[in-house]
Amino acid sequence: MGLRGWLLRQAALRPRVLVVAAPYGTGARLLVEAEVDRRGWPVAASAAEASLMVVCGRPGAELAAAAGEVWRTVPVPRALVELPPDVAADEVVAALDDAVRVLGDEPGQWRQAGVLAAGRSGNGPDDTAMAERGADRDGLKLDRLHVPLGPVLADWPAGLVVETVLQGDVIQEAQVRALPAGGTGDAFWAPAPDMGRQEARRRTAAARLDGLGRLLAVAGWPAAAADARRLRDRLLAGAVDERARRHCVRFTRRVRRSWVLRWMLRGAGELGPDAPPPLRGDALDRVRRWLDDVEALTEERSGPGGGGDVPVDGVLALLPGLLAGAELAVARLIVAGLDPDLDRLPSAAGGG
Repeated sequence: MGLRGWLLRQAALRPRVLVVAAPYGTGARLLVEAEVDRRGWPVAASAAEASLMVVCGRPGAELAAAAGEVWRTVPVPRALVELPPDVAADEVVAALDDAVRVLGDEPGQWRQAGVLAAGRSGNGPDDTAMAERGADRDGLKLDRLHVPLGPVLADWPAGLVVETVLQGDVIQEAQVRALPAGGTGDAFWAPAPDMGRQEARRRTAAARLDGLGRLLAVAGWPAAAADARRLRDRLLAGAVDERARRHCVRFTRRVRRSWVLRWMLRGAGELGPDAPPPLRGDALDRVRRWLDDVEALTEERSGPGGGGDVPVDGVLALLPGLLAGAELAVARLIVAGLDPDLDRLPSAAGGG
């Protein structure tokens, strides 16, 4: 085998995973996140530190092209896994096992399973982003860079693209687009018409925990993010028992007591009394309402504490105004704190 081959096989046992979610790929994403957590594999924040890229769902042409661009920047040895929206748990296990074998191959035998369609992006033939000059809020002349956020970004809503104009790390302008899906499907978190009351509350709590997992990861609290996702998976697995309720209570208290999280979210993306009730206030207020939804399940209250859902197109319409003037790091928190589920968009709105 040799030392090089042995090192490759050891590294392949714990690959860094970059998950790319396509519209209607939420179910596949949840299965991948649960299996990656069970194996103890680290999650990559970018392509530069990834060795395994997993595409969940069927991406449309634009998302597939963007994923192809990202895939080409993943350093070797690398492996690519593509999963359909209706993938089963045992198929996820088999696909990840195969990825480990791919990563452990000897040099010269690295292979790619299902390479995504390649596409170019950028402002010119050499894909070099050009800067222009503009006055900032202090009256100085600074470079203005056109930088897109998404669609391939860790802990980012599936199919969302935010085209930004940056001066320094401050967003001057923002435009929001929803990429069309590569097929049709159902919104994973949308309640079914025949769903019982308790089941709907459990589903709502799991959806809030999914959003909290993304927000806490963006905020730099990976341990709490992993805890939110484990609790989410437990709620989705079946009826809520006393152990799950205690887990919910411990988690919500831990998040509420974090003064660092309060400091980060206070004042971010603030909306006035004219906004829909679930969105009023800042990102901290919205997170507290999500925690209310989780606690409603543990306390067996009559309904969720967050005030219901807001149509996704309404959330997307608010985003440009909230992001303009925000620093880039705060913008990520604002998006994660709104957690738009683009699977719920009307099919006709998928492109715009």
